[in-house]
Amino acid sequence: MRFGLLLLSVLCGCMTSRGRSGARDAASAESGSAAADGSAVAGDRAAVGGGGAAGSGGTQDADPIRVCESWLAARRDREEGVWSGSVNACDAGDVDAGGRARALAQVNAWRALAQLPALSTRPDRDAYAQECALLMHANGALSHNPPSHWACYTDGAALGAGSSNIATAPGVGAVALYMVDNGNESTLGHRRWILSEGVGPIGLGSTDRASCMWVFAGEGQHTRPYVAFPPAGVVPLEVFGPVLSWPGAPTLDDTGWSIQSEFTDLSGAEVRVTREGQELPVALTVLEGGYGAASAIGFRPVDWRTTAGHYTVSVTRVVPEFEYTVSVVDCDAALESP
Repeated sequence: MRFGLLLLSVLCGCMTSRGRSGARDAASAESGSAAADGSAVAGDRAAVGGGGAAGSGGTQDADPIRVCESWLAARRDREEGVWSGSVNACDAGDVDAGGRARALAQVNAWRALAQLPALSTRPDRDAYAQECALLMHANGALSHNPPSHWACYTDGAALGAGSSNIATAPGVGAVALYMVDNGNESTLGHRRWILSEGVGPIGLGSTDRASCMWVFAGEGQHTRPYVAFPPAGVVPLEVFGPVLSWPGAPTLDDTGWSIQSEFTDLSGAEVRVTREGQELPVALTVLEGGYGAASAIGFRPVDWRTTAGHYTVSVTRVVPEFEYTVSVVDCDAALESP
């Protein structure tokens, strides 16, 4: 299924925890952090680790075969769930349990690469996200502040919209779109929410055309000096491929690598990327704050593409300065080797 003519029509990163006043969890007074429309969370396991320089949490000591097997196994089953609702009746219904579990498995597969703990869902947040998904589907548009005259509007749908990543794509497929985050290069907000230490439990809702992921009022604790993506350690080459099948579909190299931190001000950072001693030019962007972490930067490859090999990322003009190595592995080749 093609989710849209352009990824720009699929994702819209519009909120931050500091910049939005509306959404609150009905059971919690603390404000959440916002999200770019359209991310999904997934997975039933992810290791919590201390690998990676300066506590980045990468899979630095992981076995490439094990990383590849885990990644490919998680990516194998991406069938969308069956939606029981109806736009004509303004019935939010629900996505079947298997569909929600597969969406959750996708998010946790991405988090596992960065050695972040697996997320879980919560029924009340699933319900708000489901109402949100119906609202986006019924109106063929995305908004964190939907007007009350929208078809199928409810207070619960509005609460979900203001507390979620939202997409005009069903829940399982939306996850990879969030991670690439095309069209949101000033924030990379969807990706940063998925990789946030503070997020969760989350809520997942989906129709066959739209989905929402509740990310506000997270209960996680920020403990690492930074979280990078791609992270330190073993990363499958497939991560850098197109997330959609049509020619020219954007990739991680198109939107950029990222580093986020709750503790370090990255606004004055300089980034140097080398591969086997050769410096590779990058275009650095200071990302807007408040999406999953207080500070973040993105850096996009200039006139080069990621291939299998070792990439060292050095971040200077911050306190403390840090460095980590991304070991990109071609999983097909690795698994075929005797």
